[in-house]
Amino acid sequence: MHVFTRISAVGAMVAGLCAVVPTVMAADAAASRPVVVVSGLNNPRQLTLVGDDVLLIAEAGKGGTIKATGPDGEPTFIGATGSVSAVLLPQFARHTSPNRIIRGLMSGAGEDGSFAVGSDGVAARSTHGPIYVQETFAPPSVLPDSLKRQNGRLLAARPYHSAHAIANIARFELNRDPDHQGFDSDPYAVIARKSDLLVADAAGNDIIRVDSQRRMHLFHVFPNIRTGACANQHEPAPNAPGCDFVPTSLALDSKGNVYVGGLAGLTPRQGRVVKLSPDGKHVLRTWRGFSAVTGVAVSRSGILYVSELFAPERHPIDPQVTGVLTRINKQGVRTHRDVPFPAGIAVNSHGVVFVAAWSVASSKGLASPGTSGQVWRMHF
Repeated sequence: MHVFTRISAVGAMVAGLCAVVPTVMAADAAASRPVVVVSGLNNPRQLTLVGDDVLLIAEAGKGGTIKATGPDGEPTFIGATGSVSAVLLPQFARHTSPNRIIRGLMSGAGEDGSFAVGSDGVAARSTHGPIYVQETFAPPSVLPDSLKRQNGRLLAARPYHSAHAIANIARFELNRDPDHQGFDSDPYAVIARKSDLLVADAAGNDIIRVDSQRRMHLFHVFPNIRTGACANQHEPAPNAPGCDFVPTSLALDSKGNVYVGGLAGLTPRQGRVVKLSPDGKHVLRTWRGFSAVTGVAVSRSGILYVSELFAPERHPIDPQVTGVLTRINKQGVRTHRDVPFPAGIAVNSHGVVFVAAWSVASSKGLASPGTSGQVWRMHF
């Protein structure tokens, strides 16, 4: 992210956000419990900090009123409820409500609005430039014409304006099929570098680079995971041994290395994080042993943070609630914090961690009150 003058530059991007900044401006104590920065979100996924003063939140939405049947026979409800929210001065904000600066994005969810897919990724280079949003892919036959132009696309938008497509990520998968497993696309996360963008196609098992001319290039493709519990599996077909990598999350370190989190087909303890060289040609390091990676971030000091969506909590509020945020220091020591159904992670320049919690819930929440989509802040 480009460095910018703090308050004046923020105002250029999020005019009017001051209404959501709390009057209490004290920083959290180092050993404090997590603070809810914002609640009432619809399936919050990727988080992106622009400097330290603006937090962007990709909301996958809460579906809609158009009913379609998925490949598994389960109904999906489709609508334009996806969005991007922004929080000004997230290092101080407490218990705010969503301020949705981009709306009308494609979303598909259960009838109650939970477990949505849609506008899962968000990125920006500065407060003065566009915001990039990554949309998932759905069979065009189930979509209304108004949403087809977003389908599988990388979008760009300015705050409070409509989004427009700049690259068709799903078409790249259709034309190239880098993992040679047949067409399957679920573009999920995006990061903005100085002169290009990287997109993780979770179903395509690859990372696509979109250059400054909006041309798409293969950045990296992930082979199936064939160790541990994945050794006897075959995804997506009998001729494909192992578990799909399923890249869901992206991050950059101070040297430009790219970190990719892999879901590993939801197989427990088989998820991993891979560190790639800036050109994507070399795997520099791999961390293993995670359960369903849905977020990754790296601090300036090199601390790695990983969201594990289905890892068992030490002190769950309900036996059906899972989720852990894992911290890995430079010596490889892992520590864990319970976070219900975590997703995107962001870390500011002071090491303050933001994480999407209840990331599979709509603004109505799940089974009990207080379980709407949220972002938590913590010192870890």
